[in-house]
Amino acid sequence: MEGWESGRFQLPAKQLSLTRGPRVRISPPPPRKNVELNPIERRYRALVETGREVRKLYPANPNDEGISFPGEVLSRCYTDYFRAQEYRPDPKGLRPAREAIATYYTEQGAAVDPERILLTSGTSESFFYLFSLLAEPSDNILTPTPSYPLFDEIARLAHVQLKPYRLDEARAWAIDLDSVREAINERTRAIVIVSPHNPTGMVADVGTLRQIAAIANERGLPIICDEVFSEFYYGPGSFPRAIAVAQPDLCFTLNGISKMLALPAMKCSWIAMTGEPKRVAVAVDRLAHIADTFLSCHYPIQRALPTILTRGKSFLESYRAEVAQRRATALEILYTCPALRFHPPMGGFYLMAEVTKGRWQDENDCICDLLTQHGLFPHPGYFYDHEQGIHLVLSTMLEPNRIQEGLTRLCAAVTSS
Repeated sequence: MEGWESGRFQLPAKQLSLTRGPRVRISPPPPRKNVELNPIERRYRALVETGREVRKLYPANPNDEGISFPGEVLSRCYTDYFRAQEYRPDPKGLRPAREAIATYYTEQGAAVDPERILLTSGTSESFFYLFSLLAEPSDNILTPTPSYPLFDEIARLAHVQLKPYRLDEARAWAIDLDSVREAINERTRAIVIVSPHNPTGMVADVGTLRQIAAIANERGLPIICDEVFSEFYYGPGSFPRAIAVAQPDLCFTLNGISKMLALPAMKCSWIAMTGEPKRVAVAVDRLAHIADTFLSCHYPIQRALPTILTRGKSFLESYRAEVAQRRATALEILYTCPALRFHPPMGGFYLMAEVTKGRWQDENDCICDLLTQHGLFPHPGYFYDHEQGIHLVLSTMLEPNRIQEGLTRLCAAVTSS
């Protein structure tokens, strides 16, 4: 591979570390625990085997919910590639693709150098690269709770421990800054911010982002900002982006076209690196070394990305409007339900509602009853490491008829319990 042969991507000497703390030898990942099916999954599978129809209330794949990027744009891009096939990979991704991403941020008031952008085949891969880059065994990375469950598996594969910090349900799931400070110890290597947050719909405000940046800078920690739902922001003003409103000394901003442009099958995401120039330079070099090992991002999609981002603007406008309308419909229905308490999501495709009335003892009891008696399947809060009370995780971007029918039935079910 070009990068290896030229020596361009040799890891720099330890003249400058990305985080503070000793570096230790990598050991194999911890063994996977024996996992039995939880009661909810057992009940769901048993119902499916009998032919029972079950209405899932958590899916958020735009393609499955009737939203797709214009096929003619993709067809044209790929036709152009097949007419002039080539393969000249760059570990960071093709320069025109990175320039198009930089333009995307510039148009939103954030400056990112194309040389400080690295393409990946998905945000999960981005997290794996960053966890592997920043931490060694016995090191930890702070992640919010509730949180997306995939983090646990990525951390296991990257030999990293996760330490939770709390989102405060009483304050619309706002980040508890005291919890962030208390979670940091001598083996902490980064702070993850997910905003808009999955599954609560929380969006970190400007003040919170600045305070987290101050905490991170004081401790010499990078910030990893997952912004995959950033185009679906329902609050006042423009979306608060850390690299635009705060000044982290080292920040990794993650996004991609899966959620942004309803293109989950195209597998194209990126890491944008900003901050103190020397630390960023080391991060770019080391991530390019990792990426050069895999060269995983599909070459034709890299070629197509500038056209997709440009031609996708009008689609994105209508897509956002449709998702906002679906959210409004979902909230209108849920507001009529006295047995549910929730904060309206400020961004993304999900919300988390607390069941405040009913005979259920816990979330397993609740979900299994909804499955058996009503054919309804929301996710429980404990799937996302939230184990206080009884919570339901719901998608707000289901196809309109499914929103209307599914959430109306859910409200009736929890009210009558």
